[in-house]
Amino acid sequence: MAVWQCQDCGWEKETRCKPRKCANCGGKNIDKKE
Repeated sequence: MAVWQCQDCGWEKETRCKPRKCANCGGKNIDKKE
């Protein structure tokens, strides 16, 4: 599992696969959070 974070709004989601887009703002600028 990894935590992914939207660089646009700060939304976070813990999931195995990288989300295609942010569920909060719809942005696609998502990076793995360390």
